[in-house]
Amino acid sequence: MQAENFSITIDGQEAEDLYPDLISFEVELDDALAAMFRLKITLTQDTEGLWNYLDDERFQLWKALVISAGFEDDIEELMTGYITHLKPHFAPERTECFLEVWGMDGSVLMDREEKLKDWPDKKDSDIAAEIFSLYGFSAETEDSAVIHDEAVSTIMQRETDIQFLKRLALRNGYDCYVEGTTGYFRPPQIDETPQALLAVHFGDETNVSSFSIEVNALTPTHVSMYQIDRSSKEILEAVVESSLQTPLGRSNGTAFLGPGMTPGKAVIAMNAATGTPEMTALCQGLFHEGEWFVTGEGVIIANEYGHILKPRSTVTIKGLGETHSGIYFVCRVTHIFSGEGYTQTFKVKRNGLQPTGAEDFSGEAGGLGGLL
Repeated sequence: MQAENFSITIDGQEAEDLYPDLISFEVELDDALAAMFRLKITLTQDTEGLWNYLDDERFQLWKALVISAGFEDDIEELMTGYITHLKPHFAPERTECFLEVWGMDGSVLMDREEKLKDWPDKKDSDIAAEIFSLYGFSAETEDSAVIHDEAVSTIMQRETDIQFLKRLALRNGYDCYVEGTTGYFRPPQIDETPQALLAVHFGDETNVSSFSIEVNALTPTHVSMYQIDRSSKEILEAVVESSLQTPLGRSNGTAFLGPGMTPGKAVIAMNAATGTPEMTALCQGLFHEGEWFVTGEGVIIANEYGHILKPRSTVTIKGLGETHSGIYFVCRVTHIFSGEGYTQTFKVKRNGLQPTGAEDFSGEAGGLGGLL
């Protein structure tokens, strides 16, 4: 078992004097939402009637804050963000008064102003890089290929910058988020090396206290889209019935259909695209979203795990039997520090069941050892 450790830095200075008064804090990391933090701090009143922290310059709105966590001397950044909410609570007993401090990651700066703007002759990925740079973020983008020719169609923005980029990301099947000082606009990173192994009911290796799974037969769906070309007046068609994503299990959702059954079908309506390539990209992204027919959630015994689990990457989970043990994509992790210790609650998803044969259930190079 390893001892947990953390640090909180405000405006570049570690707030060490805060730690004795810290009741609890949470950091919520989600692949679809901005990262968030919540601090709960004891309030005390001095002989002159003043409350500590309420007038502290460090706890003013929009102050920059960095939270890191880990074990012993090995800690890593969980999130960088800004204070957005302050909530003092004054109970009847002075000893029960406390201050809540909430905040969000850097993407909150991109959600302050709704804009009406045209973006002619640009790729979605080029737009993302340009917008990220406006806020001082470096950009990590993947080429979205389609250039929106002004002669055919011009991209119009009618929302905040982050809402706009998330809309562009959705039609490409991409993720869009800010982490630290970098903005990302790229496909989900399913092929990266899995994070440290999780084990459920696996003797001395157990590091997950609870875990539940839901398998949804209604999720996998073929996706199609139809529209009329504005120039030639011909009917354009895009139909996606197969995946480009890496399978995380041997059997996808359609493998379990009974005789005579076919996958569900969805037709995209009330959307316009500049041509077949963009229509196909949109259908492919929605098809990939529908592939995640297995979801799970659980609680990690952080001191037994000894690692920081993060979303937008994969993790191998064992101890669930042959059908459910395997590689999962991590959607959300909430890191909770309190008087009861350190826990990590998490949510995962999977686009297949049963092992593919490529999993490392030993935590080392060596294949399927210790599956059950």
